[in-house]
Amino acid sequence: HGRNGRRGVRLKGGDPFVFGRGGEEALALADSGIPFELVPGVSSIAAVPESVGIPVTHRGVSSMVTAFAANDVEKLDAAALARIPGTLVAFMGGAVVGRLAERLIEHGRAAGTPAAVISSGTTEQEQVVTAPLGAIAAAARNLPTPALVVIGEVVAVRDALSALRRSAA
Repeated sequence: HGRNGRRGVRLKGGDPFVFGRGGEEALALADSGIPFELVPGVSSIAAVPESVGIPVTHRGVSSMVTAFAANDVEKLDAAALARIPGTLVAFMGGAVVGRLAERLIEHGRAAGTPAAVISSGTTEQEQVVTAPLGAIAAAARNLPTPALVVIGEVVAVRDALSALRRSAA
C-alpha cells in the first residue's frame, strides 16, 4: 500500500521494539523507501506487572530488571539467569513456565523465590497467579497464553499492596 501512495497502520499492543518485531518492520519500510512514523508504546515489561500490583523495581528489594524471551527455554543461559540479581521478566513464558522454573532452580535460583504468571495482561481477561518458583507451574497450569512471567522478590510486594489497593469496581 505504501508503494502505491496509500497510508497504512500497523497497530501493535505494547512497545513494538520490545519483542514485537517493530525494528524488523521499520527496516523493511526503510529499505523499500516507504516513509513511516513510529509511535512509541508502553512496554509490557512494566505495564503488565504494574497492572496487577507488581513493581518491577522497588527500593531495597530490586534495583535491576532483566527481560528475556522464554519461548525457546532450552536455549536460554539458565545458569546466568539464575545468578542475576533483581527481577526477571520472561516474555512468552506462560507455556514454558514449568521448565523455566526447573532450569532456574537447577542452576541455583531458590525454589522459594516469589513468582507470578500474568495472562492476558492489561485486558479484561487478565488473570494472575503467584506462588514460589518451585510451585508456579502447578499454580499457573490453567492460565491461557499469552502470559508474562515475573520472578523475584518484587512479586511479594504485591501482597502488601493488594491489602490497600482500591478496587477498579
